[in-house]
Amino acid sequence: MDKRTGMKIGLLCVLLGVCSAVKIINLKVPSTYLLDQTSKTPDPLILDCEYEVDESEKGFVLKWLLDGQPVYQWIPSKNPFPFQSFKNRVDTSYVVSQEHLHKHRAMAIIKPLANFTGEYMCIVQTYASIDRKSAKLKIIVRESKFDLSYYLNGDGYITVDCHARDISPLPELQIRINYELFETENLKSVQGENGLYNVSISGRIRKDQLESPAMIECLLSIPETNYNKRRSTTYYESHLKTTTTTVATTTTVEMLQAAPENLQKKGKALAQAGLPLPGCCFFLLVSLFSCAFSSYTFAFQTC
Repeated sequence: MDKRTGMKIGLLCVLLGVCSAVKIINLKVPSTYLLDQTSKTPDPLILDCEYEVDESEKGFVLKWLLDGQPVYQWIPSKNPFPFQSFKNRVDTSYVVSQEHLHKHRAMAIIKPLANFTGEYMCIVQTYASIDRKSAKLKIIVRESKFDLSYYLNGDGYITVDCHARDISPLPELQIRINYELFETENLKSVQGENGLYNVSISGRIRKDQLESPAMIECLLSIPETNYNKRRSTTYYESHLKTTTTTVATTTTVEMLQAAPENLQKKGKALAQAGLPLPGCCFFLLVSLFSCAFSSYTFAFQTC
């Protein structure tokens, strides 16, 4: 009996309920897998498919698919075969059971990649029957950096900034002040060539509206997973760091502009008093160091 005839007969007897059928009883696919890029020997990602099948059934084949595309196949009379996308990423020597029709049913993925996220389906079939089950898996790449900061702007507003780098899949960020959600701009994200994301959010609040001390938090989460991170800091008004402001710059410029005029008046007064030129210059040099070094050339020419 050829394969096609066997499948037709198998389908008929399954419909009539007189044949034993292969049946998946438990699919073991974790919802998440945390990828540790710093480890040289990370734990393998094990996907297992437990099923019941009669030893008398013929033509048994097990397949694993990712988003509808085959990535692994095992026929008991042959070695496990990983397809191109998973080549060199599957431990074909991994054995989950010593039973003939169960030995290599599990797929042991070595050093998974971030793009291995998706829906995994296990298909088991014989000439007489077929069954399939699927589950979703997310590969999480831990962020390389996760920071929270605040600083005072020159316009009297405090900026709160939170950002994370080199993370996958795309996370969500929230800022809270005293445990209440803080209004921020939309999440900014950039995906690099390596498929990882750099993300950030920021918000502004008037300094006189933020009481000191205050708890500031940033919450990072990946949707549909239990991956959550938190950064926190305490705001103290006395610890504020101010960026360069218009007021400070103007004050500095005004001081430098006032120095030459004052020195010029001193130079004329000394000259009228008959002080010798070298003594005049020496006196002015001392004045320069006490007032503004940058005005030296102007004062010297006055002498």
